Amino acid sequence: MTTFLREFQSWYWNCDFDDAELQAAFDATDVAANPDDFQRAFLVLLRSDDTAARGTALDFYDRAAASSRHGEENPFEPYRAEVLEAAREMLRHPPRPGDAIAFEGADHASALLALKNDAGPEDAEAVLAVLRRRPDGELLYNALRAASTALANSETPDPRLVALIGEMAFDHALDIDERREALSALRGAPGDEVTALLVRATGEDDRRFQQEAAWALSIGERFYAHRALLERLDASWPDDERVFMATEVRAALAPGPHSIHWRSAAPESPRLLQAHRELRAPTSEEAHRQAFRTMLHSGRTAAVGIALDHFRDGEGLTRFGLDAEPFRPDVLAIARRILARPPSPEHGGADHASALDVLALLAEPEDAPLIAAALRRRDSAPPLRERAIRAAQDCLDRWDEPDDRVVAALEELIFDPSAAMDDRTLAVMALFDVPGPRVTAVLLRAARSSVLPVQVEGTLGLTYDHLIDQYRDLVRVIVASWPGGDDEPARAWLARSALGD
Repeated sequence: MTTFLREFQSWYWNCDFDDAELQAAFDATDVAANPDDFQRAFLVLLRSDDTAARGTALDFYDRAAASSRHGEENPFEPYRAEVLEAAREMLRHPPRPGDAIAFEGADHASALLALKNDAGPEDAEAVLAVLRRRPDGELLYNALRAASTALANSETPDPRLVALIGEMAFDHALDIDERREALSALRGAPGDEVTALLVRATGEDDRRFQQEAAWALSIGERFYAHRALLERLDASWPDDERVFMATEVRAALAPGPHSIHWRSAAPESPRLLQAHRELRAPTSEEAHRQAFRTMLHSGRTAAVGIALDHFRDGEGLTRFGLDAEPFRPDVLAIARRILARPPSPEHGGADHASALDVLALLAEPEDAPLIAAALRRRDSAPPLRERAIRAAQDCLDRWDEPDDRVVAALEELIFDPSAAMDDRTLAVMALFDVPGPRVTAVLLRAARSSVLPVQVEGTLGLTYDHLIDQYRDLVRVIVASWPGGDDEPARAWLARSALGD
C-alpha cells in the first residue's frame, strides 16, 4: 500500500500549491514511510480550505480504498466519515471552473469518486444536480457510479434520478458507452419503474446493451418474472457477441447446486425429483417456494437433507432473493429432530451434516446439548466431525454468552489423543476470540500442551485483543521455544506477528 500511495499524485489535480504547508504535505506523500506519515499529510490536505487540496485528499482516499481490495489496510479508513462529509460539502457548491489546475468540475469528480461506494438516499439530490448538467468524461462516469450505489441503497429509489438515468440510457445522441454506463447504474436499483426500463432495454439493437439489461433482470427476484424473456435472449446471442453479462445470464438460467451433502443421492420419487429440479432451476417464485416445502416436509431422508442444504447454501433457496425467513421455524425444528436420533448409516451421516449446517446458522443456546453430543461422537466420519466443530464455532461467535456445555465438549476433543489432529486443532480455533474465563482456561491449557500443533493454536488463541495484553509474556516464552526455520510449525508466524517483536 505504501508503495502504491507514494507513486500516486492525484486523479485530476495539478498539485502545485502556493501555500507552503499544503505543498509540504503533498510532497510528504512522495516519501512517506508508514501509514502514520500518510495520515498526517492526508489530513492537512483534507482539512484545508483549498479546493484542490481537498480534492487531492479525496483522490488519495479513493486510491487507497481501491488498493485495500487486495487485502491491504486503507490507512485513511479511520477518517471515512470525515471524507464523506467533505465530499458532500464539495457537492453543495457549484462546480469549480476549469483552469490550469484542473478541468471544470474536477472538485465534483473527486467528491463523487469518494462517495461511489458509500452513497445513500441522502446523496440522490446532489448526484441528480450533476447529471442534470449532462457532464461528460470522468465527471459523468463518477456521477453514474455514485448514482448506482445511491439507488441500490434506497428502499424507494428517487424517481427523478431513475427517470433521468433512464432518459440518458435511451438517448441515442449519446455515445453508446455512455448509454451502457447509464443503464448499468440501474442494475441494483429496486422498483417497478427500474424493471420496466430494463425490459425496454432488452429490445434495443446493441447486443451489449441488451446483455447489460438482461444481466440486471437475472439478479434477485426479477429473475422469476422474466425467465422466459432471458431464455429467448440467451438463445439469440451469437457466441462471438457474448460478453461477461451474457455469461452471468446463462449462469442464472443454468441449474443451481444439487446439494451440499447429497450429491450421490437422488430424491426418492418422481414427485420429489420434479421438486428438486424446480429447486435448482425455478420457473416462478411460488413454484420455488412450493418445491422447497415439498422436499422439506416429505419425510424422506435424502429429500429433507437436500432441502436443508438449499436453505443453508447462499446459492440455494435464496439464489434469486427469495425470502427464507418464513421457513426458519420449520427448518430448525426438523434439524433438531434429525440430530436427536443417530446419524443415518445408509447415507454416511449426511442427514446430521445437513442438520448441523442449519444449527450453525439458526441454533439457540437451548440447542447446546445437540451440538455437544455431535462433538462427542467418536465414530463420526471426518466431514461430519468438522461440521460439528464449525457449528460450535458459529454458535459461540453468535450467542451472547458462550455455553459451557459446548466449550466442555470442544475441550474433550482438543485433548483426546485418539481424535484426528486436524479435528483437535480445529476445535481450538473454534474458541478463538470467544470471551469468558472458561474459554480462556481451555486456551491456556492448549497453549501448555505437549502436542505442538495444539500448543500453536492455543497460543494463537491468546493473541486476540481481549487476551494479548494479559498473556503477552507467556506467548513470548512459548513462541521462543518453537523450532525455527523449516521445522517451524506452519502457523507459528501468526503468533510471532501478533507479538510485534
